[in-house]
Amino acid sequence: MQAERSLSQLAKDLTVQVSDLMRNEVRLARAETIQVVKGMGAGVMRAALGVVLAGAAVTLVLFALAYLLAETMPLWMGALLSAAVGAIAAYLLIKSGLKSLSEDRPALPRTTENVSRDLHVIKERTS
Repeated sequence: MQAERSLSQLAKDLTVQVSDLMRNEVRLARAETIQVVKGMGAGVMRAALGVVLAGAAVTLVLFALAYLLAETMPLWMGALLSAAVGAIAAYLLIKSGLKSLSEDRPALPRTTENVSRDLHVIKERTS
């Protein structure tokens, strides 16, 4: 028959186990975050290349718009109107992108699930 353990020994064991549990959860969160970031890397690179090419294309379109407007008004005025169109479009895109970035947070589903389960087990055992 197992000897009864003292309350202080039980508290010490609980402290060690909770500490180990939290350390393992941090390791899982770190590993999961690294995996998410690595997965995003290739997509970010392709998107950056697309942005560079889109910038060149938009510049050419704005030049074409300026020359088209120059048929009915002075070239400088057509260029100014083209620049205004480009500036408004850029502002709207930046505003939309920043809003999207503030809403999107990388999720750590395994870590969240494990921590919830661990807290539930701890709550059951201490009740």
